[in-house]
Amino acid sequence: MDMGDLKKSGDAIRNSLVEKNIYKIYGEYDLNLIDNNITTGYGYPIKAFEKFLGYYDISNRIAYNPSISLSTNFSHCLSACRYNKNGKHDTVILDGAKNENYEKKAKFALDYFRRDFNISGTFDFYIRRYKKYNDAKGMSESASVAASVSRSLLKNVFGNNVDDVLISKYARLVSGSGTRAVHNGISIWLSYPEMDINDCKAFKISDMPKKLHYGIFPKYTDQKTDNAHKMAVKSIFYQSWINNKYDFIDNYIKNDFNLNLLLKRGVQDTLNLHSVLFSQGMVLQTKDSIDLIKNIIEFSKEHENFYFSADTGPSIMVLSEDVGLINDFRDRNDDNFITGTNDFTEHEKNINSFTKDAIEYFKN
Repeated sequence: MDMGDLKKSGDAIRNSLVEKNIYKIYGEYDLNLIDNNITTGYGYPIKAFEKFLGYYDISNRIAYNPSISLSTNFSHCLSACRYNKNGKHDTVILDGAKNENYEKKAKFALDYFRRDFNISGTFDFYIRRYKKYNDAKGMSESASVAASVSRSLLKNVFGNNVDDVLISKYARLVSGSGTRAVHNGISIWLSYPEMDINDCKAFKISDMPKKLHYGIFPKYTDQKTDNAHKMAVKSIFYQSWINNKYDFIDNYIKNDFNLNLLLKRGVQDTLNLHSVLFSQGMVLQTKDSIDLIKNIIEFSKEHENFYFSADTGPSIMVLSEDVGLINDFRDRNDDNFITGTNDFTEHEKNINSFTKDAIEYFKN
């Protein structure tokens, strides 16, 4: 791939976002570190329309292409962060247990964050996920965790009024999709080769479209996707996939962020993503999810404006501006189904009891 060409295309998208008043500059913040201070944050998962796989710069978590997503409320995550002035190690408790995987992610992100702001001391995180399903993969839980912990961290360091754009800048260090998950609604993560590192953050395009309805068929697989980013880049289809993304995003912006254009793109890029991974021997779909996709495609031939999307997992989301189509398709299939809503205040129901539990944990 020609990185110079990708940078030019990325710069053009950045400039278009500036012209559309989507690109925002956050203000300056002063450090307000208080020993043993506890702050909380929340996050909801997302579903990508314009997806990303592959990091151009792994040390700074810069992707090869910008990406676009929609918030979902199939789950949410709450995080409590405590600053420890004289601490020796950062700690992470996820759903009541020590989680080594997230502690590794936390160390990378927190070391980066501390260097940026010349901060000493450590941070402790108490995290809980609230899900409307049991085991499932491809539900973007990592995005909600990243948004939640980043929000609680930056509130701890800078105060409660910290800007979401700044939060997104550091959420990407935990999870690339978490960058977009900081914003509720439709958002874009500006990321591309050789870019100014200060521009690598997410911007809100719009609130949740009130006329859009969605739901998901949660499905599980034990297939590990830890190497998906590295495997995708090695695919012979990767370069054409990336080039096509810049063309679509440019067209999407020129068409004033048309929702139908984005919904159609979600279907196309779902198939592209899984094709790229399949070419490297990574099959993320199961027999059940493949059968479901076949049913969706057949249904969409009979009914226009019915769409689907899937990320790195077999869980399949369906979307339409006609709620009747969602209900009709759901009733034709025996699979477990979760209806999504535009309520992104559900975390408020749990925040008081969660905060109480977090304080008790930190006391011990």
